[in-house]
Amino acid sequence: MTTKGQTGNRRLLQITLGILTGIPFVSGLVGMITGPATLPGGQSDVTPTLDSEYRFVMASWFAVAPVIWSTLPRIEEKTSTLRMAMGVVFIGGVARLISWRKAGRPHPIFIPAIVLELIGMPAIAAWQTHIAALAKCDVRGEY
Repeated sequence: MTTKGQTGNRRLLQITLGILTGIPFVSGLVGMITGPATLPGGQSDVTPTLDSEYRFVMASWFAVAPVIWSTLPRIEEKTSTLRMAMGVVFIGGVARLISWRKAGRPHPIFIPAIVLELIGMPAIAAWQTHIAALAKCDVRGEY
């Protein structure tokens, strides 16, 4: 039997992930269509190779959103799928840190993205683990 608090906590995780996943979905779609020209600071001198790579990466961001969304209805059971998708996002944050170190500080709009990728993803993974553990206890009748 699920308690109201457990159901609410699960629902809050689903809503949080659903909303947060809109960020890579929208930015990925916009990036695929417009290319790096929409980056802050303008990128008019981008080579065709860099433009191609940028659009490819944006397609990856776009694609990760539906994967995460697919886990939401049974979020307590979809640990592996969710972890893999969030792992991709986390690795993207590591890549941004490498860029920061090698090429310099990114535009301020990207700092919150780095924080979400490197701190938010592990925090959400821990939250999902908690929800999954509660669901297992609930199924077994153990508290």
